This record gives sequence, C-alpha cells and structure tokens, in this order.
Amino acid sequence: MCRLALLNQPGIDHIENKVGLKNLFNHLELSLGGHGNGYCIIFNNGKTRINKGIQLSNKEITDDILKNYNNIKWVIYHTRLASMGSINDNNCHPFEDHNNIIAMNGTEPEVKKLIKDDTTDTETILKMCSKFGVDIKEGTKKFNSVFLGYDSNNKKVFANKNNGKLEYLHQDNIIVFSSEFLPEQYKNNNIYIAPKMWEEGQKINIKKLKVAISKKSKQKYNDYDYLLEYSDYYVPAKYRLS
Repeated sequence: MCRLALLNQPGIDHIENKVGLKNLFNHLELSLGGHGNGYCIIFNNGKTRINKGIQLSNKEITDDILKNYNNIKWVIYHTRLASMGSINDNNCHPFEDHNNIIAMNGTEPEVKKLIKDDTTDTETILKMCSKFGVDIKEGTKKFNSVFLGYDSNNKKVFANKNNGKLEYLHQDNIIVFSSEFLPEQYKNNNIYIAPKMWEEGQKINIKKLKVAISKKSKQKYNDYDYLLEYSDYYVPAKYRLS
C-alpha cells in the first residue's frame, strides 16, 4: 500500500495557500509511505519530467513544483510503502514506458508471477500494456488498485480508483485527487469519494458522490521539517521491512 495524489495547476495553488503543499505530501508519507517518494510534472507544452528516489524529500519535491508553477499543467505525486520489489530508487513511482506514466496504490498478487528481476507489480503492468498494445488508461481499469497516470496517446491524465481508496476535492476549476487529505480540509464538506474512473476533460457530477470523512488522527501535520534533517531517508518504524 502507498499514498498518491494528482493536482492541476489551480489545485496546486489551492493546496499551497490553504494547508501547504509540503504538508499534504508529508501527511501522505506518514500515513502509508516512507520507502521512497516520486513525482511527475506534466508541463503546459506537453513535456513530462519524472524525479524519484528513496532519499527524495517532500521539501525538494515541493520546491521544484513551486519553482516551475507557471509552466505546470498537472503533477502526479507518490510515496511508497513497499509490497513487491526491493526498496530502491528504481522501484519508486511513477513509472514511464513509451511516454505512458503511471503510479499505483495497492498490490496485485496475480501479477507477481509475471515479475522479472527485482521490479514491482506496477512497472510490470505498465510494460505488459505496452508490449501487447493495450491502452494504459483502459488496461489499468482491469485491476483492483488505484492508478493515476498520463496517457501519451490522448495526452490526458487519468484517475482509476477501481476498488481502492481515492478522494476528490471539488471547488471551482480545482482538481485534486488524493488518497486522503489533512484533517482540517474535511471541514468544508467539499471532499468526496472519487468516482471509479475519470479522465482529463470529463465533468464530475458530485451529486452522485459520497462526502468523504476524515479519519481520526492525533498527528500534527505542519511541523515535519525535522524529518528532512536526517542524512538517510525516513521510514516510520511500524513500516520498516525486516
């Protein structure tokens, strides 16, 4: 299990001004991550850039996003809690193949027998779709896990919740999908259980969605700078693999 998010440019601006982009990413990492972070920027000109690693901090990610804010159309963020594949830079999400990009939250046991070398079920799914010419957006609808991605054929981002956990923040032209949000963000009742499938340009009818409820937590989410002082990457003790 992991945590992930997809934000358009107005969504980045909204999160940064309301709770802080770094605070949201820290919240996701401490919830179900700690084995490496990664992100993909989809620029206004259609180009993409991925950066990921086990020592990549949320401060570095946030600084890069805000520095390039004016040129950004979408951002995909992922923090990993390893289930298949070793804890290393290559196995951090997102993954790219033939310009298609995906990040996943979940575990697909049936894919395990297809995994070669020390890779993940996510990367295996992406490469199998490419190998057999399966549309990445449609192909990832066949699984139980949550997929956020970029379909290079249609040049659109997508969010396939499938049978996993994904929430959607609705306000004006803001689009933010996230595994969860900070507790104070639920007070406005504008966070919903995400639709099962969505692609860029598709209108979401919130009347058909259920309002999401914040999970109870005693964590403080705006004081995480001390984590970034460690020379090694931070892994919450309860998530460390033996």
